[in-house]
Amino acid sequence: MDEADFEELMRIQRMMARRVASESETDSKIKLMDIINELVTDKNKKVHKEAVLLEAQAQGMSEAEVDRVIRSLKDDHMIIEPEEGFIRRA
Repeated sequence: MDEADFEELMRIQRMMARRVASESETDSKIKLMDIINELVTDKNKKVHKEAVLLEAQAQGMSEAEVDRVIRSLKDDHMIIEPEEGFIRRA
């Protein structure tokens, strides 16, 4: 394998790693939105962030991952924080 082949192989590997990371992020967002949808009631429309965290941890997500995904969902305008410690679908 010459240097050009090696560089091409490394480029493909980096591209695949980015794709896997992106898909993993999407999976985490979907999982967290499912949890929020399950916990939000028609009457209340919002859920305590701690309840989301506990359920997500029960499903295998870490606290850091949950915090990161919540920030990402806020940035994507999928959820809002109407008051401190509560979240609801946008």
